[in-house]
Amino acid sequence: MPHTREDAQNMAEYCPPRVPPTIDIHCHVIPEEFWDASDSGNSWFGASLVHRDEYCYIDTDARFAGPVEANWRLSVDDRVSLMDSIGLDVQIVSPPPYFFNYHLPAEEGKQSARIINEGLLKMVFQKPDRFSAFATLPFQNVDYAVQELEWAMASGMKGAELCTHVNGMNYDDESLWPLFEAAEDLGAFLFFHPHNPAGKERMTNYYTANTIGNPLENLIAISSIISGGVLDKFPGLDLCFSHGGGYASFGAPRIDRGYKVRQEAGLNLSRIPSDYLGSLYYDCLTHGHEELAFLISRVGSDRIMLGSDFPFDMGLDSPVDWVHSSSLISQTDKDLISGGNANRVLNLGF
Repeated sequence: MPHTREDAQNMAEYCPPRVPPTIDIHCHVIPEEFWDASDSGNSWFGASLVHRDEYCYIDTDARFAGPVEANWRLSVDDRVSLMDSIGLDVQIVSPPPYFFNYHLPAEEGKQSARIINEGLLKMVFQKPDRFSAFATLPFQNVDYAVQELEWAMASGMKGAELCTHVNGMNYDDESLWPLFEAAEDLGAFLFFHPHNPAGKERMTNYYTANTIGNPLENLIAISSIISGGVLDKFPGLDLCFSHGGGYASFGAPRIDRGYKVRQEAGLNLSRIPSDYLGSLYYDCLTHGHEELAFLISRVGSDRIMLGSDFPFDMGLDSPVDWVHSSSLISQTDKDLISGGNANRVLNLGF
């Protein structure tokens, strides 16, 4: 133990402050079983690899994704090498949304979810110091979804990735709430990712189903959860939304206005809608430093986590560098977002 100020300074130089690990909570893995089926010219639960001109695309019931790039199918070692090259310590892996498979018959959805989750766990077991995972759930059947979440948590997963809707059903629908009850009891972290956005029939050009539709989907989900009373019913839930929560924080004043002037807007609420935003978590994927700073001002830096959307084109190529290059937020904010919050909330123990 140091006895003088000089001793303390010398010890501080010898033992510099511990740098928190960098943890990306929004990164995807396409199931290896899909690639294996595609290599044989087959489909996998209705998803297939198709060729158009000189490119390949993944064709599923509700999404035509691509063009496929080489980093969509990396080996575990190659993924780790890429992580090392961008200063990323840990990925919390999950499937891309077009493999949620809510559109399948319930039994097929249950089967595909287990195969996907076992594949994610295989990655985690290979490199437990570099990976953890969120499960996918067969949410077209709520009982199956609860059962899969229970299995996933018992198997060491940290929670689940959910779509922003369940085949068009919003989360104020109480038939979906047994999953929230189970998640609260299990301490499962729920990460929401948009897919098949509302209004997509009006967003067929210019990639707007993604650039505009996905943030809109986050807003709809957050609004239905807040206004539907989910957070009052299940106050212990840890819910996180991709893409910085979409337009939710930016649109909050208008939602608050509705609460003040329309009785139906506050039927299930114990406080003004915007007050609930600080009870949720968000990834940092706002695509702008000013927008990230605004999100911090709205919800606090302790509610935001690193999210890259790897390996897709709308993501961040080097998420740690992107956060730390901001001149608008403090070093404390940067450290919390880059990994401190995820390490704490997900009990990763790094």
